[in-house]
Amino acid sequence: MTASGTLARHAPPVPALAERVGWLKLLGAFRRNTLEAFPRACLDEPAVTIPLPGGGRIVLLATPAGARHVLLSATEDFTRLPAGRRAIGPIAGNGLVLADGEAWRHQRRVLAPAFTPRTLPLMLRFVARSAEESCRRLEGGLGAPADLRSEMQRTALDIATTSMFSLETGPLGAEIRSLVSGYLDRLGRPTVADFLLPPGWPTPSSPRRALFRRRWLAVVRAVLAARREQGSGSAARDLFDLLIEAHGDSPGGLLADEVGTLIVAGHETTASTLFWACTLLAREPGLQDALAAEAAGLDLSEEGASASLPRLRLARAVTQETLRLYPPVYVIARRAARASTVEGTAIPAGSIVMIPTWVLHRNPRWWDRPETFDPGRFLDGPEPDRFVYLPFGAGPRICIGAQLAQAEAILVLARLMRGFRLSLAGDRPVLPVATTVMRPDHVPRFHLARRAG
Repeated sequence: MTASGTLARHAPPVPALAERVGWLKLLGAFRRNTLEAFPRACLDEPAVTIPLPGGGRIVLLATPAGARHVLLSATEDFTRLPAGRRAIGPIAGNGLVLADGEAWRHQRRVLAPAFTPRTLPLMLRFVARSAEESCRRLEGGLGAPADLRSEMQRTALDIATTSMFSLETGPLGAEIRSLVSGYLDRLGRPTVADFLLPPGWPTPSSPRRALFRRRWLAVVRAVLAARREQGSGSAARDLFDLLIEAHGDSPGGLLADEVGTLIVAGHETTASTLFWACTLLAREPGLQDALAAEAAGLDLSEEGASASLPRLRLARAVTQETLRLYPPVYVIARRAARASTVEGTAIPAGSIVMIPTWVLHRNPRWWDRPETFDPGRFLDGPEPDRFVYLPFGAGPRICIGAQLAQAEAILVLARLMRGFRLSLAGDRPVLPVATTVMRPDHVPRFHLARRAG
């Protein structure tokens, strides 16, 4: 893929790929930082096999053909990993992200109408409102170092709850952010036992995860109760109404699982993308100015956001490049339900199959100067192959909210750059740490300055 020379930028610091990896290091890294354990061999070999004790194996497929096979051509041959269910189950329950088979197909059909292009203009009104409120908060804090990670999490959560559920979270917002962040930072990190123990067997983390599950459901039910108090019109007006039509107005069960899943997924992905974009742009003042100039003449208000979105080409390119360098889905893991052969490699039933998106996105076979932050590659050249660029997965199980998440990030980023110049407050490199989600190794502070005009 050809990259534009005019926007070629710096290479952000990242952990080096491992020279040699055994099963214990790879599975253990899911709790510490998975990025440190992807083997360098994935850059050159179509499949890397790592034996497991007892005759099992892990197969890493780091080519477009391997990704296509698992995610599109033979989706029924690969199911969710028990480790994923154990780690994410306390938040997602039986919601869409962990469903399989006919249950997944039904839930996907239920949610699909809320994420079609025709619903996007309505959603973007809430995005524009939340972006404006975020800039007002940042304006009020000028003069002191800013925690943009927390601010982007708050903004993304506001977007998720207002756009999908027509609800202002108020005091619940801080509790949701605290619960989700705490869980993903600790109990949500998969352990070796999560991978190796048979489904249904308890692990050392099970009791604490069960306790979190009770606390989380209590918060989600409070959100549901607040939304019910608002009532509904004669026609569905938001995602909550569509879910009620499909699952019934029960206080828990699948309705609570879907709502909880969408709250977490709806804000974590957008918040992460915005944070990493700010970290990248902090070293590129000229690119910040270009983004501000692009947004200067556009109407980013609630009324104009939808019409302005297609004209934010540079903001879109920056968002896409951020998602390449820091993909929310940094690895896609499946369990082989039946024996098959992929990329000339035998995959017995029960094998753990992983597609390391992180490696695909940084392989010089598919990308020019892959280590470099270069938004120009998404401006000048053709769209990348959909199985080389997988920030939200691919195939039937691609993230249902991918289009909305990108639109949110584009609009918030444009509004932020139009209002402020930003720089990092210190010199310490910000390194990505991938466990359940991709997070920084520390929370940096930013200097913000009001942009003239």
